Formats: sequence, structure tokens, C-alpha cells
Amino acid sequence: MNQQNALLYAHKNYYPQALRFVRDHIVKIIPEKSPMFKWLCVIGFKIAAKNKHTLRTSMKIDIPVVEHCNLSCKCCTAFGPLAKEYFLDVASYRKDMERLAMLTNNRLESVCFTGGEPLLHPRLLEMFDIARAFFPVAELSFMTNGVLLVKMEKNFWEHCRKNKVCIGLSRYPIKLDMDRLRKTAELYKVRLDYVGGSKTPIKAMWKYPLDLAGKQPLSRSFNICNQVNSCIRMKEGKIYPCNTIACIEHFNRFFGKNLEVTKDDSIEIRNVTSIHEIYAFLIKPKPFCKYCNRAGIQLGIPWGVSKKEITEWV
Repeated sequence: MNQQNALLYAHKNYYPQALRFVRDHIVKIIPEKSPMFKWLCVIGFKIAAKNKHTLRTSMKIDIPVVEHCNLSCKCCTAFGPLAKEYFLDVASYRKDMERLAMLTNNRLESVCFTGGEPLLHPRLLEMFDIARAFFPVAELSFMTNGVLLVKMEKNFWEHCRKNKVCIGLSRYPIKLDMDRLRKTAELYKVRLDYVGGSKTPIKAMWKYPLDLAGKQPLSRSFNICNQVNSCIRMKEGKIYPCNTIACIEHFNRFFGKNLEVTKDDSIEIRNVTSIHEIYAFLIKPKPFCKYCNRAGIQLGIPWGVSKKEITEWV
């Protein structure tokens, strides 16, 4: 999913209010394609990144249960349009959650199930149960484009209620029966809202270009990255500091590139003895940051279906 949607409302208080104000209000006055809007966004990113350059005291984890999607949005920062079908193995996931529970004394701030589109996973409800069993007080949530949500049956909604799972809808301008969804959520006492809490659809995409030559200064990329120390992904025994690193394999495979992910770009949860080792890992620039041209962000790209052209990502 596109990065401006990657902030589930369960996470929304973590971001400075300035960023949401820029995205949802200033756009009404200043065109997204204008240099002024871009300048304001970069300033907002710097503020957000600076605020997140301190050691965490609790963990928020995103878990990609699938990486393919039933939509194909251009400029997707998870590379969903390029991804092959993938389903997270439940046994492997259980082991990772058990290990994470041991490191954190069964306390996480939140667990967010992401994709791709997580509702494509046939065992998603089982994953809810596992997460709640290991983390009884964590906020559980998942992010969806909503297309499949209207098809979910009673058992799904009852699982969400039982496990206190919040549902965050991406804000793409697609047709959804929101009245029906809201009534169903109210019936089952399940929390449902758009990401960021806004009811206004996002009609334009943001492109975070990759530098294929890997010439970006690490500190600059890191210091204006809005994923720093917040978009933390756990995938098959590893913690990744951002979804770009976790998902770049799809871009590499599809376009025949080799944007290298080194051993220093992730951390094995079975190789650490304390959660504080993970906290320390998250606040340092990674070798992969050389591929992220954050200063070259492009705004105001009309939302639409991906043509799977490399220019959508570089």
C-alpha cells in the first residue's frame, strides 16, 4: 500500500500532528504538485524523523501476512503490483511471536497485520488468536483496502470482537459500501475507521523514488525518512526497519535489479538476547538507505492502477 496510507489509525498518535495537517489541510490551499507543498512535506519529514531518533521504550510491529494484493496501485511502496503470491507460514509466525513475547515479557504496544491485502490470507483469524494469546494487552489491528471486507462473514467479525482487533481502511478513492461496513462494525462492536482518522479519500499518490546507483548519503536519507523507528516489520524471523527493505525483493525480481539488502539491514530476533538490541538497531542508518532518494519525493500523482513500469518507483 502507498506510504501515506501506511499509518493505521491505531498508530496515528505516534506521528506529529504537523504531518497530518500538511497532508489533509494544506493540500486544500497549496497544490500538491507545487514546490511549496513539497518543501513543507520535507520539513515535516525532518521533524518527524528527528522526533524518532531516540531509543524506543516499547515496540510496534507490522506483520506482512501476504505481500500481493487484490488492487494494483501505482507507486505502491510495498511493491504490491510486482509481488508474487505469498502467504506467511503460520507455524513460522507462531515461533516468531513466541520469541518476541519472550524478549518483551509479553508486552507490545501494537501489532498491525499488513500486506499487500491481509484479507487474502486464508488463516488470518488464526493469526489474530495467536497474537492475542502472546500479547494480551497489545492493540491489534489490520489494514485493508476494504474490497474484501464487505464479503466477510459472521465468524470473521466475531473473531475481531473477541480479540479486540481494530480495522483500518486505506483511503483510496474506490467504491465501498461504507454505510454497510460501519453498521456491521457497530453491530459486532469492532472499531473501524479510515487510516489517519480522515473521511476524505486520498486521490493522489506520493512517490518515494529509488536511486538505482545507490549514491544517496545515508544520513540525509535517514534524517528525512518518515519510516524511521516506526514502520517496523517482522518477517520470517527478522526485524526490518522499513517496508522498503522488507519488500525490495519484488522490485529486484520484476525488473532484474540488484538493490542489495545486507545482513546489517535487518536483525534476527533469535540472535538477540534483549529487546534493547532491537531498539538500538532501529535508530541507526542502514546500508540500504543509499538507495532511497527521499529528497526527490514526487507528490500529487493521480491515484490509479499500476502499469508495472519502473518509472513508478525510480
